[in-house]
Formats: sequence, C-alpha cells, structure tokens
Amino acid sequence: MHSQRTTFFRTGSLMQLVVLGFVLVVAPLGVLIYQATDSMVTLSRQGREHASEALEFFSRSQQLKGLSEDLVRSAKQYVVVKKPEIEQRYKDQLVEYKDLLRLHTFLIDNSNIRSLFELLEDLEQQPLNQKTSEKLLQIVPLTQILYEDTQEKLVQRLESLNAKAEQQQNLLWLQAGLLIALSSILMLFFSVRITQPVHQLMRRIKALGHGQSNFSAAFNGPKEFIDLNHQLEWLETHLQMLEQEKQAFLRHMSHELKTPLTTLREGTDLLAEELAGPLTDSQREILDLMQQNSLSLQSLIEQLLDYNRLQRSGEHKLQTQPIIPIIDESLAAHQLLIKQKEIVVSLPAADVEWPVDQGLLSRVLSNLISNAAVYSYPSGELNISVETNGHNLLIEIGNTGPLIPESDLEQLFEPFYQGYNKRQGSIKGSGIGLSIARESTRALGGNLTLHKNTEGYVSFLITLPEQDSETDDE
Repeated sequence: MHSQRTTFFRTGSLMQLVVLGFVLVVAPLGVLIYQATDSMVTLSRQGREHASEALEFFSRSQQLKGLSEDLVRSAKQYVVVKKPEIEQRYKDQLVEYKDLLRLHTFLIDNSNIRSLFELLEDLEQQPLNQKTSEKLLQIVPLTQILYEDTQEKLVQRLESLNAKAEQQQNLLWLQAGLLIALSSILMLFFSVRITQPVHQLMRRIKALGHGQSNFSAAFNGPKEFIDLNHQLEWLETHLQMLEQEKQAFLRHMSHELKTPLTTLREGTDLLAEELAGPLTDSQREILDLMQQNSLSLQSLIEQLLDYNRLQRSGEHKLQTQPIIPIIDESLAAHQLLIKQKEIVVSLPAADVEWPVDQGLLSRVLSNLISNAAVYSYPSGELNISVETNGHNLLIEIGNTGPLIPESDLEQLFEPFYQGYNKRQGSIKGSGIGLSIARESTRALGGNLTLHKNTEGYVSFLITLPEQDSETDDE
C-alpha cells in the first residue's frame, strides 16, 4: 500500500497527470455551472421581488383610486348634511390617502405626485365646505394619472428585468464559449502531454525493430514513460552488444568455414582433372555431387554474409551509369542454367542511365534472375524490362513458371523461408535470395514487390527513386 501511494503522489507520474488534467478540464465547466446557477437564482429572486412589489404598488394604486372617490363622496355628503361623523370620516380618509401616497413615492416621484401632496396640504389647512369640495374634485383625475403612471412604471421595471435577464444570458453564453474553449485547450494540452511521449516510444520501438540505433531525441513525459524509455535504452545497448557479437561470430565462422571449404574444392578439382589417376563413371558422379554441394555451400556462406552486411547501416556510393551492362553482367553468371533449360531471354531495347550502386543493383538482379531461371519452365521465357516513370526507375524481371501459392505470399521475402515451390535438383535453395534482393533494394532507397502472379507467369518489380549521385544512407 505504501508503494502505491508513493507512485500516485510521485511528481510527474502518469496517474497524477491524468488526475490533474481531469481536475483542470472539469474546473472551467464547474465554474460555468456555478455561475449559471447563481445567475438563475439571482434572476429568480429579482423576479419574485418584482412580482411582490408590482402586486403591492398595483394594489396601493387601486386603493388610492378608491380613496380619491371616497374623499369626493364624503366631502359632498358633509356639505349637504353637516354631520360631524362624516367630517371625521373625511379627515381619516384624507390621512390614509396621504400615508398611502407617501409609500407610493418609492416607485414614482414626479410632478403629479408633488401636485397631489400640494393639494392634500391645502385641503388639510382649509375647513370642509363647498369650495373645498369643489377643489377636492382635482384629486380624482390626478389619482387616475397616478394609477396610469404606476402601470407604466411597473411595465418599465419588467422590461428592465427582461433586458437584464437577456444580458445575463448573453454573458453566460460568452462565458460558456470561453470556458469550453479553455477546457478544450486543456484537454488538447494534456492529450499531447500523454500521447507525445507514447508516440516517441513507438518510434523508438519501431527504430529498434528496424535495427536503427542512436535514437537520441530528447524525451520528456510522465515518470512511467521515462522509466520505460530507460528500459528501451538498456534494450538498445543490449541489442548493439548482441549485434556486435553476431558480427564477430559470422566473421569468425566465415573464415573457419571458407578455409576447409577452399581445401575441399581444390581437392575435388584435382580429382576432377584426374591428376591422381583415372576415374570411373561412378567416382566421377560422386565427384560431381561433391563439387556441386561445395559450390552450394560457398554460395550459402556468401549469401549469409551479404544478408548480414545489409542489416547494418552503411553508406552506399551512387553513380549515374547505364543499367543494361549491369543486367548483362548479372545474366552472365547464370548462362549455364539458362542454356541447359533453353530459356529465351528478352532484354530491354533502350538503355537508361540512373544513379545506382552497381554492386547492390547487381546483387538484386542476380538473385531475381537466378530465381527466374530456376523456376522457369523448360524452353520458357525470361523477360527483363527497364523504363522510367516520373522520378522512378522501374525494372521488371518475369518468367514463365508456376503460380506462387497464396499461402506463401505473406512470407515470400522473409529470410530462410522456402515456400511450396522449392528448387529441384541436387543444389537446394537457402531461402534467403529474395530477402537479400529486398534488403539491397531498400539500401538503394527503393522497393521490391511481387508485380504479377498468375499461373504461367510470375514477375518482380524493382522501383528505384531518383537520388543525388553522391551517397545514400541506408
């Protein structure tokens, strides 16, 4: 449990970064929700207050309107009957009207209110009589105007509240846009913060898979990714040590194998020349078998060394030169088999000059021509074409022969893989020729693919891009 807590709170750990990112991304949305809720509560409270005040002022204006009529009625009754209780009622109504009017000044304060106050003060100072009763008639239209002003004022306050609500809504929309944009930026930032080191690690793993070393790009990221990067650095160092040991082993083994093989070939050559005495037909047959297998063993050793050499990074010199002489040179090494099987060779009519490394291209052509000659039908065809397509050189080598089975296509270029159509005869294939051809083509910056695969005809296509005639890193 203690170690888990340490990992969680370790600075720069992946879990801490994820939690921090989640909190920072959610925080603006939380602020938005809080502000929206607060605005809704405020507007709701203001709406209730406005409704309560509107009801209060409207009710008061109704009372004032009724009192104004009652005042006029009481004054007229007193003028007629001269009863003291009517006069007292008039005075009480006048006081009530004045008190209600004073409360109404919190909503309205204009010339009409002031006119009413002046009228009330004048009425209070004068005795109730016919003249006062006539003067009191002014209170009714003034109260009616006050009633209309009250309605207008309440409508204005409602419109103001609606405008404020709309303004608050627009402000919330603006804040929502800004906060969502901020959340998106934070999401993008933390996504890059997490995915960028992952992509770096993937590129490094891919580089290790292709045998590339010295991947020295600066690496930053969560602690777990840094630890993983250190493990990859250890793996890279370990693989380099293994590669060095493999190179040393192959160099040693090639030397140890070539020395007795050379002695064996010299001995078989001496026996074939009958320097030690004449040979019987059975002895010559056994000797031919020994010579063929010694040649096969030597070819296999050279192919292994070639394939191993191509796996290492190196520099290849490119020189612009004609392609047909390289093809002729590669064909010459297989003329014996071509003549034995009576294969008809078709060469390109026009030559093309292209920047290539002659040794690498010759190695590619030799392996493809060898395969074409071996798998071609007797008295079949071996077709070689050369053409340019934009900034690419296309070399196609095809032969009449059996279809390559679907099950072999995925592993066709894998080293040491021998498919369904195996070489026939005393000299067996190593299954490394197409691998060497592919790696050599890659070293030239190009690509080797199976172009046609039908029953009766198979061809491979070499695609080489145009490059500077100096050097080309593998």
